[in-house]
Amino acid sequence: MRNIISEKNETNCCGCGACSKCCPRHAIYMEEDENGFDYPKIDESKCTECGKCLKVCSFEKKEQSRKETYAAQAKDADLEENASGGIFTVLAQEVLKRKGIVYGCAMLYENQNLVIKHIGIDKIEELCKLKDSKYVQSNLENVYVEIKRHLEHNETVLFSGTPCQIAGLRGYLQRTYANLYTIEIICHGVPSAKLFQNYLGYIESKEGKKIAGFYFRDKSSGWKLYGKMILENRDGSQKERYFEPEESSYYQMFLNGYTYRKSCYFCPFASEYRQGDITIGDYWGIELVHPEYLKKYGGEIEKEKGVSCLIVNNDQGRTMLAKYGSNIIKYPSSYQRAAKYNAQLVQPSVLKRQREKVMKLQKQNYACVERWYQKRRNRILFVRKLRSMIPKRIKIFIRKIKV
Repeated sequence: MRNIISEKNETNCCGCGACSKCCPRHAIYMEEDENGFDYPKIDESKCTECGKCLKVCSFEKKEQSRKETYAAQAKDADLEENASGGIFTVLAQEVLKRKGIVYGCAMLYENQNLVIKHIGIDKIEELCKLKDSKYVQSNLENVYVEIKRHLEHNETVLFSGTPCQIAGLRGYLQRTYANLYTIEIICHGVPSAKLFQNYLGYIESKEGKKIAGFYFRDKSSGWKLYGKMILENRDGSQKERYFEPEESSYYQMFLNGYTYRKSCYFCPFASEYRQGDITIGDYWGIELVHPEYLKKYGGEIEKEKGVSCLIVNNDQGRTMLAKYGSNIIKYPSSYQRAAKYNAQLVQPSVLKRQREKVMKLQKQNYACVERWYQKRRNRILFVRKLRSMIPKRIKIFIRKIKV
């Protein structure tokens, strides 16, 4: 029997769920594996081998290539409320002002838990739900179905997600729509929601408090990687706790690439073949690549507020910027320059042996993961301390010998 199960495995299934939503017999369903990642399963008694599931699967299809690249920032970028340079916020606001619908990833507090999932909004005051970075694979639920319904009613839709989620949406729709605009993030990879929930549960147990909010990129101290969590006491009072990435095992393991879905390490879209109409992400290294664009050197961009890498991939992306992007400052760059400090524009994250260790430990409980992480971190901190004790002249001498 040739179907999505016979063709897919851990390395070439991103879990978008397009195959399950398109099946005319409802024979395909998504099931969570032991690591918390969803994969398609088939009720063979219902399957007629129509092949539609294979037709909509777009994980390995490379159809779009890069066009134009910019260093960009919203004209009125609010450092603390926007990811990167606020490009998504500007575009989303304009779509909402014109009675469109915006879909994106939200972190919601539901049933005493923080849940990561895609939602659609039609009011500007709800846009805050879609801001901020969420380093977790989001649940798409019936989003593709909802979007198709909106599009067929001639409503404008803006969808923001990972490249594979956009590829899944295009595969599900099986046609282009002039009223659909897509924004993809520069994605490193996605950990499972299960791992994130286990991490939160561990912290709550350790602290004896409920986590009422979690922010991977709190920018109150600048355009950096610092995070923040909101801890809630039994009496309802709350306290904010800021942390550096290394202080959070989940966050640092994400940055190290230890916890992603297996397919992320083989992602065909971590390349010049982008899937969104536009691509956005942090323009890391802007001060080295384009210092002339920064305010301190006579440009208009304020680095402290975050700078976006903005890539226009097709005519629809060009139309989106012309129609909704009047409040965006953008300077010309090149794909090669943007990729210099953003490796995911040219290659997927590297699969490291530590991933297998983390996946194995988390099957027991998160406390096992935490102990392993802390031991590893302590070794790294010890080595750093030793290196800091070496006189500078000796370090220079060692470097000369290596050369």
